Amino acid sequence: MNNNYQQNKHKIILAILVGIIPLIEVFSSGVNAIEFPDAPKRDAPKATAAGGRRGGCVQGNLPITALTPSNDNYIQTVSNQPQFFVYIPPTKAKFAQFILREEKGKDLDIQEIKITEDNRIININLSDKIKLETDKKYIWEISLICNPMFINTSNHTKGIIEKVSLNEETKKQLSTNLETLKQAEIYAKQGIWQDTLSLVATMKESQPQQWQELLTSVGLDSLIDKPLILSND
Repeated sequence: MNNNYQQNKHKIILAILVGIIPLIEVFSSGVNAIEFPDAPKRDAPKATAAGGRRGGCVQGNLPITALTPSNDNYIQTVSNQPQFFVYIPPTKAKFAQFILREEKGKDLDIQEIKITEDNRIININLSDKIKLETDKKYIWEISLICNPMFINTSNHTKGIIEKVSLNEETKKQLSTNLETLKQAEIYAKQGIWQDTLSLVATMKESQPQQWQELLTSVGLDSLIDKPLILSND
């Protein structure tokens, strides 16, 4: 009788565990992963010819790609000094050039960024002296430089960033929800891409599903497995 009791007890425990494990997997698999709502699904980065075009720097199948939610690379931020994220493909270039200018054309920030490793995503920080103004748009450009005489679409990308303000309710939500994930969700719901992306980038190692889900939600599936190198410079 004792043997039967022990066997039944083990079966019950096993049944409970079998039922619990799927639940654990559900909660850890990113069911509540961040998605950028109502994002216009951007086209997948167009493949470039092997070895790049004349004067091009790109040696892989993907071009230089800014991590943005739409094809026009328009992004919003609430930060005075937002980060820019860009995929650097396999390239012959030894450095990239980043330019930020006013809509009227005045250059505000020009940086030469040394490329020590390629086929990965990097972040670019604005120079300390630069502070974006609210309700103002800026043009940004990122180029891989091999031969300054030739710039083409496989080694160059650009877009517009606009600094916007938050309503009082959103400010209150951010002040009462200090967890990185929750704050990223709040920014995403408001359509503030650049701050959402910056926060999720800090969680890539600890919660990779959040990074993957966010990029997938805006059509950047081809970049979810690329290494991300964060710089504080």
